[in-house]
Amino acid sequence: MAHRILVGVPPKHHVLLSRDEIDGFTDLGYTCKPVSYGRNDSSAGKLNKLWGVVAKAFNIVKELYAFAPDILYLNSRFEPVGTTRDFITVLIIKLFYFRRVKIVIKTHGSDISILESRSFFYRNVVIPFLRKHVDAWFFLSSEEKELVRQYDPGLARKIFITANIVDPGRSVASVEFREKYALDENKFKILFVGRIVKEKGVFSLLRSIPMLSCREDCQVVFVGDGPDMEKLRKEAEALKVMKYVRFAGFIPDHECDHFYANADILAFPTFFNEGFPMALFKSVAAGLPVITTRIRAAKDHLTSPDNALWVEGESPESVASAIETLYNDHTLRKTMSANNRQIAMKFTRRQVCAGMHEVMMAI
Repeated sequence: MAHRILVGVPPKHHVLLSRDEIDGFTDLGYTCKPVSYGRNDSSAGKLNKLWGVVAKAFNIVKELYAFAPDILYLNSRFEPVGTTRDFITVLIIKLFYFRRVKIVIKTHGSDISILESRSFFYRNVVIPFLRKHVDAWFFLSSEEKELVRQYDPGLARKIFITANIVDPGRSVASVEFREKYALDENKFKILFVGRIVKEKGVFSLLRSIPMLSCREDCQVVFVGDGPDMEKLRKEAEALKVMKYVRFAGFIPDHECDHFYANADILAFPTFFNEGFPMALFKSVAAGLPVITTRIRAAKDHLTSPDNALWVEGESPESVASAIETLYNDHTLRKTMSANNRQIAMKFTRRQVCAGMHEVMMAI
C-alpha cells in the first residue's frame, strides 16, 4: 500500500474539495501533504504566467524531496492551458526529481479539442509525453473518457472515472441567511450558482423570465461573478425583469453553500465543458429539484424526471417550460428532493476516496 501522497491544491477554486479529499485519504491510512498547484492570476501577462508555472513546479520538486511521497496527485483541467501547465510541471519533475513517484492527475472538466489540434506542440510533444509519464488520470464523467478514447485509445486506458466529494451538512436553511441575502420568503426561489459566462446558460435563464406565467411569484437568484456579469445586468434591464432578479455576486464557498438549502429549485442550463459541476451536485445533496442539461456527470448520475428535468442550454423556451412544470407540480418537486438526497450518498468522502484508493493501489 502507498502511504504518502503529495496533493496539489488549487490556490482559489476547489480548495475545499481538495481538503475534503486529503481528509478522506487520511481516513484510509494515507499520510498527505498539500502543495500549491493550479491556475495563476488570470490578469497576469503570458511571461508572468509561465514564470508562475515554472516556480510552482520547482516548489513541487522541493516538496517531493522533503516529503518523499509514493504518489503525486495534481488537480487540473484537460484543456490547452491546464494541459500545458501539467506538461511543464511533469517535465521539470522528471528532469530534477530522481526518486520514484507515481503521478496522478484529476481533471475538473475537459476540452477534448486539444486532441483534435493539428498543433505539432500538442500532437507530438505534450500529449505523448503526458501519456507516457502520467500513471493514472481521473476524469469526472464517462462521456469524457469516451471522447478521449475516440482520439487516443492509449490515453483512455489510463483514465478512471471518479466524482467529487459533496457534503450536504454544509448547506443549512435559516431565516437569517435569507434575510442577509434578500431572499424573499414569499417567492418561488430559482437559484443559479456559477461563473457568469454565456456557456453556463445564464442568458437562457434570464431570457426565460418574461415567458413565465408564474413570474410574479418568482425570484431568480444569480450567485457568482464573471466576464459576462455586466452584460447580463444590462440585458435584465432591457428585458424589464430586474424586479424578478437578484444578483448576489461572488460569495466564498463556505457561505455560498447555504444558498442550496434556502432555494426552491436549481436552474443550471449549462453547455460549458463541465466535468462534475459542484453547483449541480451540491444542489442534489441539499435535496433541490434540478433543471439542467444532459451532459457529462449529470448524464451519468441523474435521470429525468426522477432527479432532474433536462433542458436545451441555449433555449430559453425549454428553460421556461421546465420552471413552469416544477412551479406547478409540488408532488414532483417533493419526489425529486427525496431522490436527490438518496443519490448524494454516492458522493460522500468515504465513497469517493475509497474508489480513488483502488485505482492508486492498481498503479
